[in-house]
Amino acid sequence: MLRSIIVELCPNNAVFVGLFIGRKRKNTAHKYTKCCHDGKVQLLAFPDAPELLKALLTENSPDGKNYRQRIREYNSALAFASMGAQIEIPRGTEPYCYRSHGQVYHSVFPLYASDQHKESYGQLYIFDSSEATEKRLSNNQNCLQHVFEKLDFMLRENNPFAQSYLQMHRLVQEHPTTSVKMVFLEDKNLDMRRYNAPTLCT
Repeated sequence: MLRSIIVELCPNNAVFVGLFIGRKRKNTAHKYTKCCHDGKVQLLAFPDAPELLKALLTENSPDGKNYRQRIREYNSALAFASMGAQIEIPRGTEPYCYRSHGQVYHSVFPLYASDQHKESYGQLYIFDSSEATEKRLSNNQNCLQHVFEKLDFMLRENNPFAQSYLQMHRLVQEHPTTSVKMVFLEDKNLDMRRYNAPTLCT
């Protein structure tokens, strides 16, 4: 049985991607409208990636090669939460795809680590950048220190979660008796199929 991937542009400029199984393509007119509900769904263009990420993802430099080879380690070390899900492994000769079953959970840890656990995830953003990099490198020795430092700086400059962690830390330092929390709010006027907040477990 033949398997092929179809990647074409529909009339409304949405990209149609499908897995075609069989010997004949039934859609000989090459007209695809289900991908964007015949133009009713308008996809916004992605904002430009920061220059650092563009360079690491495209350049043939030692830093770029290391980043691409170790991209999962970098992503995990710089993440704000750990993700949990029941993963389904493809059966037989199916092509690999990451597929989860049921609810996907994001574990968010307190602002400060306990005595039993090392600092990780969002907790690292309250430290000085060089100290946070050292802690990340202790678990990711194949990654490059200066790349971690550049990525950490980029996130602190651009990511609202990194700024929120640091702001919470400063509030606690200035007002030790104040209870400080980060809350994810849902706007009920938005389409929940598109804007639903992640499920959290602490």
